[in-house]
Amino acid sequence: MTAVLLLARLFLAGLFLYAGLVKAGASEQFAVTIAQFTILPPTFVGWAAALLPFLEITAAVLLVLPATARYGTWLIATLLTIFILSIGWALSQGLIVDCGCFGESTPSHTKMLLALVRDVGLLILTVGLAVRQVPERTPRN
Repeated sequence: MTAVLLLARLFLAGLFLYAGLVKAGASEQFAVTIAQFTILPPTFVGWAAALLPFLEITAAVLLVLPATARYGTWLIATLLTIFILSIGWALSQGLIVDCGCFGESTPSHTKMLLALVRDVGLLILTVGLAVRQVPERTPRN
């Protein structure tokens, strides 16, 4: 089971490292993507576009290191929850926007639904990983 947990950690770390680096390399374009969701006030969009890639990269690094993997897992779970809520909100408002997850793509309702399903699946994997990483308690004498 340890090998499966390690593979899950490395998969999530690689995914979030890649996504963070893509966004960091195109922060102005990513800010435009965030603005299209119309969730944040315009004054916060630039901050979010700068902070989100940093958080994704940080989560990936934390997840790879055994001593901090638990923190990386919960940071990724938090980010995925934000992504799910954002995409869900945009869909509920009838907005068709690119999620900006892995760079620019042509937005469509189908792609948004697929991103939502993907993020829910990743959240389930992440929470499962987090639960498996909780250290077992040893009985006190």
